[in-house]
Amino acid sequence: MDKPNRKYIVWHVLGAIVFLALPTVLSPHPPGDPNFLLSKPTQRDFIANIFMLFFFYLNYYYLIPKLYFNKKHLVYGLSIAAAFLVIMFLPSILTGYMPWAINPPPPHGFEGHRPRFQITDYNFLPTISHNILLFTSVVLLSILISIRNRLLNAEKERHTAELDSLKAQINPHFLFNTLNSIYALAVKDKSNATANTLLKLSGLMRYMFTDAGNEFVTLDKEIGSINDYIELQKLRLDKKVLLEYKVTGSTTNKQIAPLTLMPFIENAFKHGVNPDEDSHINIQIKIEDNHLTLTVENNKVNVQLDPHEIGGIGIENTKSRLRLLYPSQHNLLLSEDEKHYSVQLTVYFT
Repeated sequence: MDKPNRKYIVWHVLGAIVFLALPTVLSPHPPGDPNFLLSKPTQRDFIANIFMLFFFYLNYYYLIPKLYFNKKHLVYGLSIAAAFLVIMFLPSILTGYMPWAINPPPPHGFEGHRPRFQITDYNFLPTISHNILLFTSVVLLSILISIRNRLLNAEKERHTAELDSLKAQINPHFLFNTLNSIYALAVKDKSNATANTLLKLSGLMRYMFTDAGNEFVTLDKEIGSINDYIELQKLRLDKKVLLEYKVTGSTTNKQIAPLTLMPFIENAFKHGVNPDEDSHINIQIKIEDNHLTLTVENNKVNVQLDPHEIGGIGIENTKSRLRLLYPSQHNLLLSEDEKHYSVQLTVYFT
């Protein structure tokens, strides 16, 4: 069992213990009575709290999902009413406290003048008023928690669907650029280089279609995919293009959302490479204990972009993914002037 589940169970156990201990505080008893823990009112309230605790989980896990959320409100209301009657009266009966009595039949000729059954203890309802309040709280709390969890799950599903859509837009674009690198090598007919490139592409595709489907991957895999991508780009770059790439720090025991860094690096190659101009790309990845900093700088050059490359889809999608996956755990700074473009991204590890 993983840690979150253990923590969940611990909180439930502690909550149950506190709830079952409430009769020691709420049960009516004379001031200073040393035996109140063994008194009938305390025993009655303890049994009532056991029933209410059982009903809380029954309501939370069954009645609300099956009846309340399926709009079977009449059946749900009757279930609540039945549980209320059981919890209010059965503990009293089990502890020998009868809120009613069976009276002897009236004399002949007076039938109907006195009910056969009547409440004989008019203090019964006041003595269980705290149980009524607790039962109402249990019902409302279980409903509120269920509604909250349902909303959170719906939001999580929406985020998952949105992330899947964003990944679907990033991945084909990434693959297209990689295939361009292989095509350039194939035209030059360098079989060894082509075979090596195909091997790197195989690793990239495996990462992209297998590992990138996860919410998080090891930092080793993310950096490895970046290394392969940059090696592929090097094979098609002219010698006039100055490329600097450096990774510092340890990737051990660290995780990151897949394809978080790649679009910024890919964007530098897309907009910063032209053999006829001063082309300079600088990529630095610095890994520290609790965060990673990516710095990407490139000169702006004239490039002929294909229609699918115009508009910065990869960058915009990555910004959206960062907002979803690292809402308060990242800093992104984009800056540019007429000749330079730079990115500085800091991601804090979870």
